[in-house]
Amino acid sequence: MKSILAAVCLLFSASFLFAAAPNELLNPPAFTSSNGVLDLLMIAKVKTISLDTFTPASWVYEVCYRRDSSNNVCPSNSRTASPYGGMRLQLQPGDHLKIRLINQLPPAPPDCEHVAEMPEMLKDNPTNLHTHGLIVEPRQATPSNPTYGDFVYVLGYPAGKLPAVQMPGLDYTDKPIDYDIYIPSNHPSGLFWIHPHVHGLAFNQISYGMAGIITIGSVPDILGRPGGSPQTPPMVRYLTLKDMQIEADDSVLSQEDPNFCAADPDPSEAPRNGFCPGINNSGGGDEGGNHTGGKWIFSVNGQEYPTITLAGRGEIWRITHASGSRSYALYINDDATGQSLPFQILAIDGVAISGGSGLSMLPKSVAGKFTPVTCTGSAPGGPASPICARSVRMMPSSRFEIYVPPSGISSSATLLTKSYSTGLDADNWPYAYLAHVVFPPSSGATWPALNVKGAASQMLSSSGVLGAPVMIDGGRNGAGVSLQNAPKLAAQLPPDAAKVLKEHLAALSAPSGLPSAPCAALPPGHHRRIFFGVPAGTEDGFGLGYEEVDQRGQPVPGTFRDVTPFDHTVIDVCLPLLKGNKPVTEAWELVNVSGEDHNFHMHQTKFRVFSTPAAPGALVDNTPVLHGSEQCDGSVATWRSGACQVKSVYAFIPFSQVGDFVYHCHILEHEDGGMMAHIRVIPNL
Repeated sequence: MKSILAAVCLLFSASFLFAAAPNELLNPPAFTSSNGVLDLLMIAKVKTISLDTFTPASWVYEVCYRRDSSNNVCPSNSRTASPYGGMRLQLQPGDHLKIRLINQLPPAPPDCEHVAEMPEMLKDNPTNLHTHGLIVEPRQATPSNPTYGDFVYVLGYPAGKLPAVQMPGLDYTDKPIDYDIYIPSNHPSGLFWIHPHVHGLAFNQISYGMAGIITIGSVPDILGRPGGSPQTPPMVRYLTLKDMQIEADDSVLSQEDPNFCAADPDPSEAPRNGFCPGINNSGGGDEGGNHTGGKWIFSVNGQEYPTITLAGRGEIWRITHASGSRSYALYINDDATGQSLPFQILAIDGVAISGGSGLSMLPKSVAGKFTPVTCTGSAPGGPASPICARSVRMMPSSRFEIYVPPSGISSSATLLTKSYSTGLDADNWPYAYLAHVVFPPSSGATWPALNVKGAASQMLSSSGVLGAPVMIDGGRNGAGVSLQNAPKLAAQLPPDAAKVLKEHLAALSAPSGLPSAPCAALPPGHHRRIFFGVPAGTEDGFGLGYEEVDQRGQPVPGTFRDVTPFDHTVIDVCLPLLKGNKPVTEAWELVNVSGEDHNFHMHQTKFRVFSTPAAPGALVDNTPVLHGSEQCDGSVATWRSGACQVKSVYAFIPFSQVGDFVYHCHILEHEDGGMMAHIRVIPNL
C-alpha cells in the first residue's frame, strides 16, 4: 500500500499526469510563470471528448507557452494541453499574465437563448476572458499598449466574422486578443479561475466546457506555526466541478434544462455515479423536453466518477465550481455508515480563513456557505481555532480549499452532492455521486488540524491589496506604480514612455461617452441598495434595481431605478477612490425580491458579508442572496408593501481597482438574462 501511495504522490507532483490506476483523479495540466511572466497562447476551439458512452463536441481552450507556438499555432506535443476538464495557470504575486486569445469557435448553436435578442452581435459566437477573483485592473487597450487587462467589454470573433453593426461602449475585433494582466505584488495566494464573459453567451460557452483555474502562490503560503516556522502541507489535489447535459444523439444542451432529470434518484435507478439519467419532461414549460436516453454528466476535472486514493497524511483539496448554473451541496459520506465526515476549511474564494474569537460569527460572515462544527483535532501549537464542516454549499463560481484527513472511520467514502432547491419558484438541482474516495489504513479516528494564517486582515491593512494606496500596472513587464504619483511620473518620463502611461491612465476609465450615474462619494452613513428581481412586463426575466439609502434607512429621493435588464451602455454606479487614491469601502444592501435564490458577484475585489451590519468577517467574491416569502413576485413594489418578506444581505465592499467592470448574479442563466450592472471606479486626482 505504501508503494502505491508513493507512486500516486510522485505522479501528482508532475505538471502533466498519467493515471496511476483506472480512473484515478488526475490534476489538471499546469502552466507556470517564469521570471515574472506567464506568456500563453490560448485557442478557443471544438474538441470531441468522451464522457460515459457519449462523444459530444465540447469547446475547450487549447493552451501552450507562446514561446513554443509558431504563427499562432500550438505544437502537437506534450507541451500543449486542451482538456475538457481545464488547465491550471500558476502565477506569483508581481507576475504578468500574458495571454493571446484566438477564437476558433463555431457559430452559436440553435439552443443559445439570447442570440435571437442580439443576432448581429452573438450569432458568430464571440468570446473573451475574465480572471474571476483576481484583484487586477479592468484596463482597456490603447494605441500605445494594445493589450487588455481584465476587461469584459471586448468581444473577440472568429477571423472574418466581425459584425457590420457595432454597439457603442464595446471593443470588437476578429483578430487575436492580447491580454497583459499584472498581479499586484501584495496579491494574496489563493485559488481563482478563468472563463469567458460575453453577455448573452457566458452560460453556453461554460456549459460547453470553457473554463480553467488560476493559482497565485502556493498552499504553504497560508500554512504555518507560531513564530513563522513553515508547515509542510499534505498532498494537494485540484477538483474542478463541471457539468454537461448530453442528449441521446450526442448533442450538447448548452441552455441547460434544470429538469433534465429527476432531482432525487428513484430506488430502482442504477447508482448516479457521476450523472443523472435524462427524463421526458415535455410538459415542463419553455425549458421542458424529452431527454430520455441522455445524461446530465457531473465531472471532476473532466472525469466521470473518478477514484481519489487519499494519501497517508490526508490531502488538501482545492475545489472550483466551474458549472454555469447548478449549485452543489457537497458531502463526503462514509460508505459503511452513510455518515458525513468532517473536514477542515482552509480558504474560501481564494482567501485563507482562520477561526479565533470570530468563530461564532462565521455562519453569518459566509452567508450560510457552510455551518461550522467542532474539529476532532487541533492546530499543532497554533493560537487560531481550526474551522471544520461536514458539508459546503457551492453556488456557481465559488471555491473552497479543504483539508480531508485520513479518517480512520472507514476504508472508503463518496464525494456527493445532495439535491438542492433554490426556492419556491426556482430550480431543484439533482443528487449525484461525484467521486469514490479510498482512505489509507489509520491507527485512530483523531487527526491533527492544520494551522492556517488567515489572509483577510492583511488584505485590508494599510499595506494590503484592499487597503494600501492604489497601484497601477507600471507598463509591460513592469512593477506596479502609485496611482497618486502616476501623473508626476509621466511628466518625468521620456515622451514615448510618458505617452504610454498617460494612455494607460485614460484606459482605466473606459469606454468613454456613456451615460453615467453621478460619480460622487456616498455621504457618511449612506449605503447602496441593490434589488434582484424581475423586470416589469416580463414573467421570468432577470434584472437589477438600485437606490441610495440615507443614514436613517430612508431612500434618497431621485436615486431609485426599478429592476431592469443589463444595458452595457449605461454606467449604473460610479464612485471615486478616497483622497490619496486609497481604497474606498462602501456598504451595499442586497435585497432579493424574487422567488428564487441568486448569487451576487463583484468583479475586481472581495467583500465581507453579514445578514445584518456587524463586525468584519470572511472575505469572499460571491455570496448567496436567498429568496423570500411566497409573495415575493420579483417586484420592488411588492417588497415595499411588506408582502414580500426577505432578509437583506449586507456586503461591505472595498474598491481598490479603477476602471469599468460589472457586478451580477453568477447563476449564468440569470446573468445572461440581464441580472448584471455596469460599475465605474475613478481615480481621485
